Amino acid sequence: MKKTIALLALVLSFGAFAQDAVKIELNAEKIDVNASAATVVRTNKTPGTVELTFRVPMANSVCERYETRHVLRSSGVYCGYDTFTRRMSTGRQCVRKNPYNNECLQWADTYRTETTQRPRTCMVPETYCAAYGTATSYETDSMKLKFKDLPALGDSESETFSVVATQKRYDSGSVVYEVKALETVREYEINRKKILFFKTDTYVISEK
Repeated sequence: MKKTIALLALVLSFGAFAQDAVKIELNAEKIDVNASAATVVRTNKTPGTVELTFRVPMANSVCERYETRHVLRSSGVYCGYDTFTRRMSTGRQCVRKNPYNNECLQWADTYRTETTQRPRTCMVPETYCAAYGTATSYETDSMKLKFKDLPALGDSESETFSVVATQKRYDSGSVVYEVKALETVREYEINRKKILFFKTDTYVISEK
């Protein structure tokens, strides 16, 4: 049996999120947030599923200073080659035959010359990164909120949720989301729906 609660205020403080998040009413099936965090408002005009597109800062390491050092390396390109020649036996062959019966009258050892090249070893200049820094770019990424069998809202009623998009980890190209209820008329649970590769992340909001 569902609990009847006049108003359940689930107000949470998120520090920087509270300052940076934009506030958006969910009045369309697709909404461009144009930020990395949002306070989204569900009203009686909100569709069952809303797709939100965020602009997420992505931090990646970049080289800020290159230097050159010398390393010992075996390389024909940088050091040249040493050429080696050796005489190899190809077996015995007939060098004189009887002209009357084609019988071999004289045998001799035969040889062939084989030439090989071996790369020399020397000190080779090598460029390497001596100092790393961080470059920040912005990536557009989308997710979906699915409101599953939630109670109907009156004209003056609304519910608010926070959605925060962040880079999964430093130097990663993936985005992860945190979805939380801020102020709702009942107590909800939020679960990330299992999805296949290359599908949009979907978070299902339903009653506990």
